[in-house]
Amino acid sequence: EPRRKSRRHPPVSSPVFPCLHPLTPPPPAGAILSFLFPRPKLAPAPAAAQPPAMASSEMQPVAPHHQHSRPTEASLRRAYGEGNHVTPLVDPDDDPGLTKVQRVLKAAKGKVPLLTWGRTYGREDLKGDLISGLTVAVVLIPQAIAYALLVELPPVYGLYTSFVPLLVYPFLGTSRQMCIGPFALVSLVVANVVSGIVPTEPDVDLDAYVGAVLLVTVLTGLVQILMGTLGLGMISSFLAGSCISGFTTAVALIIIASQLKYFLGAAVPKASLPVTIYRGIEVVVTGRANGWAVLVTIGAFCIIMGLKNAGRRFCKKIPLFEQLVAVIFFTGLAAGVDLGVEVIGEIPAGLPVPTLPAFPSTLGEWGLYLQGSAVVAFTSFLVSMSIVKVFAAKHQYATDANQELVALGAANVVGGLFRAYPSSGSFSRTAIVSSLGGRTPLHGVVQAVVIALVLLVLTPLFETLPYAVLAAIIFAALQSLVDFSTAVKLWKSSRPDFFLWVIAFIATAIFDVQVGLIVSMIASLGLLVLRTSRPRTVVLGRLPGTDIYRDVRRYPSAQTLPHLLLFRFDSPLHFANADYFAASVRQRLRAMLKVFDDPTHFVLDCSSIHTIDSSAHDVFVDLVKELHKARVAVLLVSTRAPFRDALTRFGTYDNLIGENNMFLTLKDAVDVGCAVPMQPPVRREMNAVPSAVDGDHLSESGPGSVAGESPHLGPGPADPSIDHIGLDAEGDAPGGRGRRST
Repeated sequence: EPRRKSRRHPPVSSPVFPCLHPLTPPPPAGAILSFLFPRPKLAPAPAAAQPPAMASSEMQPVAPHHQHSRPTEASLRRAYGEGNHVTPLVDPDDDPGLTKVQRVLKAAKGKVPLLTWGRTYGREDLKGDLISGLTVAVVLIPQAIAYALLVELPPVYGLYTSFVPLLVYPFLGTSRQMCIGPFALVSLVVANVVSGIVPTEPDVDLDAYVGAVLLVTVLTGLVQILMGTLGLGMISSFLAGSCISGFTTAVALIIIASQLKYFLGAAVPKASLPVTIYRGIEVVVTGRANGWAVLVTIGAFCIIMGLKNAGRRFCKKIPLFEQLVAVIFFTGLAAGVDLGVEVIGEIPAGLPVPTLPAFPSTLGEWGLYLQGSAVVAFTSFLVSMSIVKVFAAKHQYATDANQELVALGAANVVGGLFRAYPSSGSFSRTAIVSSLGGRTPLHGVVQAVVIALVLLVLTPLFETLPYAVLAAIIFAALQSLVDFSTAVKLWKSSRPDFFLWVIAFIATAIFDVQVGLIVSMIASLGLLVLRTSRPRTVVLGRLPGTDIYRDVRRYPSAQTLPHLLLFRFDSPLHFANADYFAASVRQRLRAMLKVFDDPTHFVLDCSSIHTIDSSAHDVFVDLVKELHKARVAVLLVSTRAPFRDALTRFGTYDNLIGENNMFLTLKDAVDVGCAVPMQPPVRREMNAVPSAVDGDHLSESGPGSVAGESPHLGPGPADPSIDHIGLDAEGDAPGGRGRRST
């Protein structure tokens, strides 16, 4: 609601205390408390609970109003967290009634998902797997041949990659719809890695290049198995989605640029994205482009996109196999008419024979292979896991990232021994399986059987297939990956994520894929560290007429007090943000001194601080001691159990803070804790167990104290161990020396 302007008071302009004008001297703190936060009228305590009369020589401590009725964490734990009425939690995954054999079988189900879905496999499952597997196999054949060009391998290696890995993954993978095999992005990463290891081009020494690719495949699988065994499946979460989008867009453009030599029908040397585009333009300007190659590429692309759009509009349930149609049409046309374009030529027939790749002879070469294999392993897993998450959420079943790593690794290790290059998931093929009712991973076995038949019988039919058609297939497949609309959305919604997108895109496009992936990871971790080390800090104020506290910057009408700082730190306390926390508190207190008198109470809302480490604890203790020395009481509100446990282990809970300075709500801290000057810490007493935590049932400690607290609330220290809080030699009470207390 719009704020009403007052006719009697000047407009609010204080940045720290919106309820007071900076030029107006503050009224007495007691008047502010009485006006803003009226204390409720409490019923008098029962006569039996009155303490014995104290001698005149004894100092009578003054307890704050209704302090005896305030529940604390200790009283809540004793009333509701202990005793026979507390039901212990039962771990559903730990059934003590299982035998050893049953436990072994249960563990085996987690490692071999086939034992889970295979028990309920039925006729409907077989029908869905057959239909989806046969359909995807028809789509996979032209894609496999085309994607082999991205790795700069003969087309038959794309078919090899679509055979053996598909026989291994279904028995270990947790995703029931994902189709693995050749994928454009991973294919380009493999080519980039191997070209940095093998000094010669594939055209010069094909055997050395193929051997390097196969070794990278085996090492990629071993790295993925090791990552899955060590539980590193969560590593994909450290790459921001904006970085993935920028990286993917740049890689898609690099892949498209790499196919310019087939699109133009002329040699375009491989280089970075800007240089490759410049060289392609140079080929066109100098007239070295092959017009027939351009026409074949454009014609194949139009057929693919036309059938694809027609299928989406008129035939949604039945795929039209647009890529296969383009392959069949131009293969037959090239067989009957000389188009003047380069064709694939002879494709070796037969199934792949297991081969052990040659190993490097020097440690330097091993380092290059391992570094490149790690990049390929992470990229393959990143692509595959994003697909797994999407379709697992759609079909509502659980997956395991670590098991997916093991499944992909096993598929790549075995595939590398059978002349396959690294494989990963494909989103387009997985979407087809999902739409056609594929229910289990056995659809991959159906695809592998079809590819085996192609290798045995049908390879001679593809000898006249033009390379320009394969380039068109790649162009059509990658158009969805070129996504600049995400950058526009990020610019409007989140500028930090937009800059991550730009960093990932530029690093990948200008340099290469490996550098882009590393830079993307570093940028993601850098933003995470920045946000963790510089979290949001909030000054709280009470909304008028309520007990609700909100940020004074978002709620200008929130009311604050001149000698009270309500502060919230929206992050756990650790070594990276501890100094920022202390500096933020000191800055707020200095801002108070410019407008008002010295502060007397600092209330820390700990609702977001669920833990604290040793480095942050040292900074926290120094800050508390500094405030105590300045006669500023430190009150903690809404503390979490791990945070309290850490303070207890460090000895700070009892010796520096005290149970009497811990509050459950901000209202209790303001109404009770800030109604008295700084109080020395009171140790917890765990032996007095109350029957309840309300004001009608008091513990043995008597009135003026909470169950388990000492009734001492006077100016002197209640325990000699807390002399370090800043009391002077004469034992003056905190808040003395003419300082106004709230």
